[in-house]
Amino acid sequence: MGLVVSPGLHGNSGESVVLWTDRASAALAYLLAGLLAALLFRGTVELLRADVPVGVRAGLILGSASVMGLTLLGLRFDFVRDSEAVRVPPALTVPMAGAVAAVALLAGAFLASRGPHTRATAGVLLAFGLAAGVRLGAWVIATHASDHADVRLFDLSRGLATAGVALETAGQLTAFMWLGTRSRAFGQLGAFAALVGAFVVTWGIAKGVHSGAALWQAMLHTALADAAGIPPPYRVGALATFLVPASMLLALAVVGQPGQVAAIVATMALALISRGAFDVPLRALCAAAAAQWAVLAGVDEKAMWRDLIDHRRGHRHRVVP
Repeated sequence: MGLVVSPGLHGNSGESVVLWTDRASAALAYLLAGLLAALLFRGTVELLRADVPVGVRAGLILGSASVMGLTLLGLRFDFVRDSEAVRVPPALTVPMAGAVAAVALLAGAFLASRGPHTRATAGVLLAFGLAAGVRLGAWVIATHASDHADVRLFDLSRGLATAGVALETAGQLTAFMWLGTRSRAFGQLGAFAALVGAFVVTWGIAKGVHSGAALWQAMLHTALADAAGIPPPYRVGALATFLVPASMLLALAVVGQPGQVAAIVATMALALISRGAFDVPLRALCAAAAAQWAVLAGVDEKAMWRDLIDHRRGHRHRVVP
């Protein structure tokens, strides 16, 4: 609602429809913020009791608290505003992105990589954490280059933005391969369906620029034509646009996996929603929650044995009729 439907209707539908969808989008944004806040609070309580190094525990808790504070500043408690109301000024976005990238990269990825059942999740968090850091550097350099009219610095920022797209692609490919190991019906078919759906959305965005485009194509173009962000990457703008719907559809495929450990599935889905782009506070909250619960799932021996047994059982059923 907040990323596609509500902004896509602006200029493509009547005022009453736009107003209703803006209110629905804002209400859902506040609902998601409340659910993520509850998830972060529960994660904080579990971290205090878990066998986690003190430094990692403190970093996760303090990082989550700072992200929550920045999100409260970013959310406008006005149900009439559109989805852009959940953005914060750049002066607050920059430290928020840096803090969440550090939490996802250090606490979530490296500690979760110790568990065999959370290594794929750690790979996703690592890729998105690196993507967030690279994009943060690209934004800072691009801002400085614009202020000083420095073309070389702006070219450097575009190179970093391109690297951010490559890192996000690596994270989504890791999630795609993880889905393929779950099951043939829900895992492999769900992963391919997500990619096909993302391709259709990207094709609709490209077609939406024409005057005779269908309503859904015009909506997609209005909402996601600038998804590549600023500074624009080199020659991979279409890929950057493709990754936006792919992240949502892959997350939907992840949560649709039956019989999986809830903490692992939720962590993977939240990481995909964050996609290493923390220009919107709700994505930062998703990343903070994913980092917390990746660590908790990594140190949970019951979750490890259940995931390994379920994975071996599913593999045996696929090999032996």
